Amino acid sequence: MSAATPSTPVPYGGSGVKYCQRCGAPNDPGAAYCANCGEVNFRSVRPGRIERPVGVTLLALLQILVSIATIFIGLFATALLIFIPFLPILGLFFVGLGVIELILAVALFSGRNWARILNIIFAVLWLIHFPLGTVMGILFLIYFTRPGVVAYFKQPH
Repeated sequence: MSAATPSTPVPYGGSGVKYCQRCGAPNDPGAAYCANCGEVNFRSVRPGRIERPVGVTLLALLQILVSIATIFIGLFATALLIFIPFLPILGLFFVGLGVIELILAVALFSGRNWARILNIIFAVLWLIHFPLGTVMGILFLIYFTRPGVVAYFKQPH
């Protein structure tokens, strides 16, 4: 038997298998919604490419803005507050942190799974920053583990 291509339906549990057009999961013919992600949009072929979820786009853009602000804060602390001994070092730390955030944001925007995993790790670290960090951490953990989001990041690029 030959391996199935992404556009060839692979029957299981009977004929007429339906594929979710959001996450690509196969579903039984009588299913009203996807057992994996809850979507109701089915076809007889797997989706060719899963579109970037709107939430990923918004979070990546927000992360880009935050990283640019972090870089400017670091540059400000390094350049203008040179007379206080620890501020230039702290400023360089913020510049480096901002650059890392920017790389992570671009990777998140382009659908790299390692960026999703790093955001999950950061979300776990945010949990200890009660109350706002805890809420943000929980929301990020829930969002980045949703089946449709995971399917988007796991597809080949």
